[in-house]
Amino acid sequence: MTPDDKIRHFLRLWLLVLVLHIGQCVKVKVAVYEHVVISHPKANESLTREEAFEFMKKNLNIIETRAVEASKQGAKIVIFPEYGIAGFDHTRNSISPFLEDIPDGSLSWNPCEEPDRFKDTQVLKVLSCRAKTSSIYIIANMGDIKPCSKVTDPSCPRDGRYQFNTNVVFDDKGRLIARYHKRNMYDETPLFDPAPKTEFVFFDTDFGRFGTVVCFDLLHENPTQTLIEQNGIRNLLVTSAWNVFYPFILPVQMYAGISKRNNITIAVSNARNSEYTMAGSGIFGNGVDASTSMDYKNSEGQLLVGEIDTFDTRATTVKPEDPSLQGIGGIAPNDFAQYVNSSIIGRHYLFGMNLSFVMLTGEKGRVYTCYEKVCCAVQYDFNVKVGEELFVLSATDFNMHKPGEIHMQFCAIHRCATNEPASCGDPVNSTSSTFSYVKIQGFFDPGVVFPFVSTSSVANYHTMELDKYKFSRSKAIIESDAFDKPMLAIVVFNSVPAESGKSNSDASNKAKHSLPSKSLHWICIAFVFLFSCDTFAWRLSLCIKQMFRYICYITTHFALSYTYI
Repeated sequence: MTPDDKIRHFLRLWLLVLVLHIGQCVKVKVAVYEHVVISHPKANESLTREEAFEFMKKNLNIIETRAVEASKQGAKIVIFPEYGIAGFDHTRNSISPFLEDIPDGSLSWNPCEEPDRFKDTQVLKVLSCRAKTSSIYIIANMGDIKPCSKVTDPSCPRDGRYQFNTNVVFDDKGRLIARYHKRNMYDETPLFDPAPKTEFVFFDTDFGRFGTVVCFDLLHENPTQTLIEQNGIRNLLVTSAWNVFYPFILPVQMYAGISKRNNITIAVSNARNSEYTMAGSGIFGNGVDASTSMDYKNSEGQLLVGEIDTFDTRATTVKPEDPSLQGIGGIAPNDFAQYVNSSIIGRHYLFGMNLSFVMLTGEKGRVYTCYEKVCCAVQYDFNVKVGEELFVLSATDFNMHKPGEIHMQFCAIHRCATNEPASCGDPVNSTSSTFSYVKIQGFFDPGVVFPFVSTSSVANYHTMELDKYKFSRSKAIIESDAFDKPMLAIVVFNSVPAESGKSNSDASNKAKHSLPSKSLHWICIAFVFLFSCDTFAWRLSLCIKQMFRYICYITTHFALSYTYI
């Protein structure tokens, strides 16, 4: 081998290692389908297993059709909503025949090819066969039933069975590759049990690693933030049945805010239901800001397809860059009381939540308000201020136990329903006023802070303006001089964890203690360096180098494609 040949060979090896070592960024299309969920007219009555499955076919037929459509549009993954198969309005007993004993995703089972391996798994078979025939990954939500005994399990429910709200993931060959049990329940405890242990579920594909959770999990540190920050998840797939809560916690506001806070891509399929005011699915991330209509009265489902950047996330920790935003006036929390404007306190929002709020008067200014331990500050400059539109800065600190368990704190700029202060907090979905500059800061207990931002509704569509503002999660600040659309709400939202920093998931431990491919990359680099030396053994090492080159590639590829659940 000539010196030039050796150099070329050396460069090829280094190029291979470089490609394997750096994070891969892949463009891929994902789809979410906002399904108008069909519920059984006698959902609270006892049905046989055969009757339950016959009814579920109504939802499954639609799911199958939309999976085919998503695949034809080039999507590699399609997500369907929470309760999208079994429907709503069940009791704990009446939903039982709608559930299946779902095996763990590590069992390498393809229900389409082995339908009789497990008993009464007809729904899993339908999903598996559709994923296989359409060559698309399917994420769907259904119920998992697990028999138990008080003798061996003191936590076993009285009726001798666990019932879990569950996400299932099928790959494009129809294999069941992941199963996730919802941990944080929202008005569901009569039907489902929370997962006994928090699960951190993610899976690998040829085009990236993806994690999955269910609806109300999103606002909690566990599993969502731990999944992102400790397991390196940059692509999150979510099933949801989230209500439309104007103006503070719109579904699409929440999804986009989680994307912005964590610098991740998130794709969420929300149920559409007029009775429970559910609507709003979306795909948000780097370069993508797509959402469905918020018109929950519309009886048509909507398929949304978007192209996202996926990332090779071998690092165990992902912490997004936090802009160095300066606080408003350098006010220390202990000194805040002297700045607080005359505020109005009243019962003005959902679930008996009290708000403290102060009006934004004039074209520009600063105002401050506090509610118990939470204090809020805003600096604002209106570009267009419509006279009859009343805007306020509101604060709340609310420990909610029903319908779901969460301690929430937030500061919000929002329009009141009328120009009367008594309407502040009532639902409103449109405005005409715009800001040329706005900065809002919250002073909270330690927690998980999100930015919830959305524009005024145009034909029941909102945009999240992800690239129009800066957000500091450490200082709880949202700042922008780039908003050019009427703003419906700008919210700094804080979820205070019940427990912080604790994890009892076997799955997360498995992922952490597995040999990361990053280590393999460095091993590859070391071997390439050693074998690049021009020694007397050069010719003898050619075969060894070539063999190692393929071993390195195959081993690294294996690490990238291994599925943790």
